[in-house]
Amino acid sequence: MRIAVGVFAWVLLAAAGYAQTNQDGERMEGQISFGFDGQDYNAGQTSRVGSIAATVRLLRRLTLQAVATGGNYFGDGFAGGGAYVTMRPDAKTFLTVGGSRNSNTHTTVAWSGLLGAGHTVYQSPRGAIRGLEVDCNLTGRGYDLSPSTRILLLEPDVVVYFPRDWLLTLRAGAIRTTVGGAKLWTPSGGAKLSVPLTRRLSISPAVAFDSELFDVLQIKNTSSRQFGASSRFWLTSRTTVDAYYFRVLYGTNHLASSVYGVSYAVRF
Repeated sequence: MRIAVGVFAWVLLAAAGYAQTNQDGERMEGQISFGFDGQDYNAGQTSRVGSIAATVRLLRRLTLQAVATGGNYFGDGFAGGGAYVTMRPDAKTFLTVGGSRNSNTHTTVAWSGLLGAGHTVYQSPRGAIRGLEVDCNLTGRGYDLSPSTRILLLEPDVVVYFPRDWLLTLRAGAIRTTVGGAKLWTPSGGAKLSVPLTRRLSISPAVAFDSELFDVLQIKNTSSRQFGASSRFWLTSRTTVDAYYFRVLYGTNHLASSVYGVSYAVRF
C-alpha cells in the first residue's frame, strides 16, 4: 500500500512542466489521466483496477511517467506503482526504461520491467505513406506463483503513417514462458489500425496472439488470442475519453475473459 500512496502523492505534485501538443497543435504543460479497467472471466472470477498516471518533463529531452494502481484481482486486493523514463536524443528517436511493482500478488503480476526504443526511418509530406517508424520493446514479468513463473516479451513493431492521420501497427515477435525453470519460446504478433472517424473521434480495431497491442491493464495479461477495439473522443482541445473492449482467449492464467475499461485524460 505504501507504494501506491507514495506514487499517488508524487503524481498529484508533479503534473506540470511536460511540454506536449494537443489535437490543435497547441503546446501543453502536463498531463494527468485517471482510468478504470475490468476483466470478467469465464470461470466466474473478476478483476477491478483503478489507476492514476502523470507525465512530466525533467529536462528538455527527458520525461518521466509515474503510475499508481489499486484494486481487486481474483478476490485479492492489491496496490502498486511504477515509473518510466523516456529520453529523446533527437526528434526521430526515443528510448524508454522503467518498471512496476505490485503488493499482495498471489494472483497477478508481482513485478514488470520494460526496455523500449523506436526510430522514425521515413517521413514525407505527401504520398500514400507519410511516415514509417520502427519500435522494439523488451518486457519482463514475474509472478508470485508456485512453481516460479516468468514471462519475457520481445515485441518489434512497424508503424505506418498514412494521410488523414490513419495509422497501421504491425507486430511480429516472440514470448518466452519460464515455469519452474523450464523455458518455452513461442511466436507472437498482431495488427492494429487507427482510424479517425471525425475530427474528435477515432477508433482502433486490433487482433493479437501472445502479445498486447494496447496497454489496457497495469496488471498486464498476455493472451494467446485477443481481438477487439478501442476508441478516443476529444471532449475539448485538452481533454479526452478513451474506452476499449477486448475478448481474451487462454491468457497467462489459462482462462478466457472479457477485458474492458475507460480513462479520462487532462492536458495542461
